[in-house]
Amino acid sequence: MNYFKFIAIAVVTVTAGGLSAHAGCKEDIQAMMKAGETAENYKLLVELGMGGQVVQNSEQYYRDYSHFYQIIKQTGVHWLVLGDQEYTSSDGNTWTASQKREADWLEKTLERNAETRAAIKDVSCTTEMLDDKTFTTYRYTQSTTLPVESTSVVTLWVDPETSLPQQRHMKTLVSGQEIETTTRYQWLDALELPTP
Repeated sequence: MNYFKFIAIAVVTVTAGGLSAHAGCKEDIQAMMKAGETAENYKLLVELGMGGQVVQNSEQYYRDYSHFYQIIKQTGVHWLVLGDQEYTSSDGNTWTASQKREADWLEKTLERNAETRAAIKDVSCTTEMLDDKTFTTYRYTQSTTLPVESTSVVTLWVDPETSLPQQRHMKTLVSGQEIETTTRYQWLDALELPTP
């Protein structure tokens, strides 16, 4: 199993005291998770770690949930998804059609997302400082069964002025391995993806 691809698409550390699950906290988190399915024009800077070491850095560009582009810094691999067609490239200029997704891949993904949202637990919502700014902070545990069985403890920092996520940290246990993923969000006015 390619854990790096799983973590990259299963598509983000500070300590806080006094976390509480106020009325509506779980619903707030579920709404934020659901909103990700319709978000447009954003860039993710993703750092993947195992055993305390960073093993992968990537940049991911999303026009929307089913049209995105990823560059893995350590390998130079470029991955492009346009609807149900995947492409790969070693230079970002010359593309090869690599895999055709099932016609209902998006529907199945959204169904799994709904199952994951419904089952979140250990929720807490608070505010805390990150880079000298106060953020709304959501913490929760989520579990998945597909594409692999995993459990993740997630912390999400949301800008209270824009209601947009700014950073996410996930500590995921999958097949006995702990994987940490830190994701930083950049929200864009427009986004052009490569053309194969």
